[in-house]
Amino acid sequence: MVESCSAVNCCNRRRKDVKMKFHKLPTDPNMRKLWLHAIRRENFTPSTTTVICEKRFTPEDYEVSVHGNKVLKKVAVQSVFDFPAHLKKEPSHRRVLKRKHEYIISRMNYGITYIVL
Repeated sequence: MVESCSAVNCCNRRRKDVKMKFHKLPTDPNMRKLWLHAIRRENFTPSTTTVICEKRFTPEDYEVSVHGNKVLKKVAVQSVFDFPAHLKKEPSHRRVLKRKHEYIISRMNYGITYIVL
């Protein structure tokens, strides 16, 4: 089965002749919820093969690994979409989700700081 991006209006598929990264949904329940909300697909049930292509992320969502590879940050949430007109308006509860996302990031940063010290 060919993997294709689950974002609305995205036709990107995994192909041998095109180097494009595809990211599986996060296993962390809070991050997974943020990703699923970001794609704005009603009645969408993700599977184990659900992926999002690299075109849905900004360059700031990536970091360079110790091996020089481009890897997605653990706190990255896709934000680049080609939504149809009826989906372009942000939901009113977007602010609440943004606060949750900021909380998750702060908790992750706290954990990283704690380990480093």
